[in-house]
Amino acid sequence: MIVILGAGVTGLSIAYHLRERGEDFILIEKEEGKGGLCRSINSKDYIFDYAGHFLHARSPYVRQLAKKLLPEILSVKRKSFIFLNGRMIPYPIQANLNYLPIFDRLKSIAGYLLRERKEPKNLHDWILANFGKGMANLFFFPYNRKLWRYPLTWITPDFLSPFVPGLSLFQTKEELGYNVEFLYPRKGIGEFTSALGNGIEIFHGEVKQIHEGYVLFEKGSIEYDQLISTIPLPLFWKMLDLGSKVRLKSGCLKWNSVFCLNIGIRGNLSFPGIKSSSMSRESPEGFHWIYFPEERYPFYRVGSFSNVSPLMAPEGHSSLWVEVSYRERRPGKEMIDRIITALSMLNFFKKDSVEHILPLDIQYAYPIYNKGRKEFLSTIEECLENYNISLAGRFGKWKYSYMEESILDGREIAREICKQ
Repeated sequence: MIVILGAGVTGLSIAYHLRERGEDFILIEKEEGKGGLCRSINSKDYIFDYAGHFLHARSPYVRQLAKKLLPEILSVKRKSFIFLNGRMIPYPIQANLNYLPIFDRLKSIAGYLLRERKEPKNLHDWILANFGKGMANLFFFPYNRKLWRYPLTWITPDFLSPFVPGLSLFQTKEELGYNVEFLYPRKGIGEFTSALGNGIEIFHGEVKQIHEGYVLFEKGSIEYDQLISTIPLPLFWKMLDLGSKVRLKSGCLKWNSVFCLNIGIRGNLSFPGIKSSSMSRESPEGFHWIYFPEERYPFYRVGSFSNVSPLMAPEGHSSLWVEVSYRERRPGKEMIDRIITALSMLNFFKKDSVEHILPLDIQYAYPIYNKGRKEFLSTIEECLENYNISLAGRFGKWKYSYMEESILDGREIAREICKQ
């Protein structure tokens, strides 16, 4: 029997594609719902996701699948910005230098032209080699420090190429990057994962231990011929009981967590100096998300679900999500107060218009590509192969990926299983 652990987007994709091929399997999920972090929560007439999860469907197959599952899924052209020194810069900054003040623009261009082009060994050096000191100090260093909460010189750069757009020095180019256009369900990303898992039987219960040949979970034990885990690797590793043959320490696995504050407000969102009638591309009116690299703001990204789909908030209301990265102590009420104060001072809304807040905690948000990660993964995957156990997905394989990649990974895993 094939056993899949975790009904997030990867686990659901594996199950969906196995079912399409007529293969039997068992899918186990700890939570009562399905979708993992790609699920939506209905709360007081608002719909919130676990931060921003969008389907960046560049693959024709994924686009077709999404439209097959949800014929009315929205196709949205990205509208994102960087808020820097009181100025709104269209994303990505490296392709929109014309929006910078002249001094910052000249420093950015000079830094790029004079950059040292050596093979980078860490994220800090990768930024310098690709963008130079000007843009590094202006945006890339402060933003990445804020996001990762981990020394940039300790992070390897081998995951970055698909996610960081190229550079245009003298011509503004807004349509760069892997997420220029995305698909999004009308009522939250959970509509997609619900449709993907429609009709798939899920056994709900927490996995307690993995022995050679069977899985012990809350409702009993299940024998497996092949086991696929999408559970976050640090958690899964603690569940393994494969005898004295496996003696690896998972302490080298590092990650950051994200505190996501969802906010429902009465009325429309606004922003300083922006008139409601302005529809120009450089105006943040109707923004989807905005990056905040400056340390004076506690959050690194602010987005609006209701700007992507009006059905995410009641009529006449709007909604935001706010992301704060942390690595040790989870933020509490003090952080919520700081966020509300900062956003109201930026004139997103007036404090008395806040109608509802819903804090959500994402314990495993971004796997960190620290120097010990690659060796550990290579060793553990080779070891688990002897027990017919494989890892899958963003957190199972401990990699930085996006929804489309998880869906395609699930399809490929199903194909490989059916060849055996």
